[in-house]
Amino acid sequence: MFELLPRVGVVLPDGAGTLRFGMDEDATQATLGRLGQVRGEAVPDAPWALTVAWGGFELTAGPDAIAGSGPQQTDPLLASVVLRRTRHARRPLPRLPMAGYDPRPPVCWSPAAVPVVLDDIDLFGYPATEVLEALGDDRDRGLRLRPVVPGGYAHEVTFRRERLPRGGDRTGIDTDEPVLADYEHMWTTGRNAWQLERTGTGYLIVLKGDQPMDVLICHDTLADQIIVRMIAAGVEIVDG
Repeated sequence: MFELLPRVGVVLPDGAGTLRFGMDEDATQATLGRLGQVRGEAVPDAPWALTVAWGGFELTAGPDAIAGSGPQQTDPLLASVVLRRTRHARRPLPRLPMAGYDPRPPVCWSPAAVPVVLDDIDLFGYPATEVLEALGDDRDRGLRLRPVVPGGYAHEVTFRRERLPRGGDRTGIDTDEPVLADYEHMWTTGRNAWQLERTGTGYLIVLKGDQPMDVLICHDTLADQIIVRMIAAGVEIVDG
């Protein structure tokens, strides 16, 4: 079992110890090496990134740049961990007619064999939309679990060291945080005006019309909350 500990890191399975945020590259490699052979990864803007395979997962650890979203930091210490499934049950998807291949991430239709737990919730053990609902609106700010096709299980989870709110307010209250209720029309009264476009990493929110407009929400957690509600409400999903 992998256990995600907010502001601490990841407890590794098989008695391998804890991968702690703030470790340097050497300490991270030594810890991951208890699970198996560690390989280096070339990640843009990241001074280093290390990957190990275990139990149907690939775990990649490194500074914030490996997360691919959110504010990038120059701090070279361990700040992000990505868990990605390598074995899964997959329902065949149609090939793109021109490209000859399907660039979308695998669609998982069964739970992972090894639990990945945060607050007693197995992130890969239930359909992704159910997991997001169970975690609730106040889930850890460092967690990134992208909604997938309705009924699908997560393929990848990113767990980042939680940052202080803007302005350094250690109370945990950020008065500049966007409010979910402000977007409620997107999955209730105005849901027919919207659609979700599948991309290689999740979904893009699109406002329909003669000239459809992509809506970019820079707050990752808020974007996840909006998308999972749009999926649950039956908002139209199209291929990108």
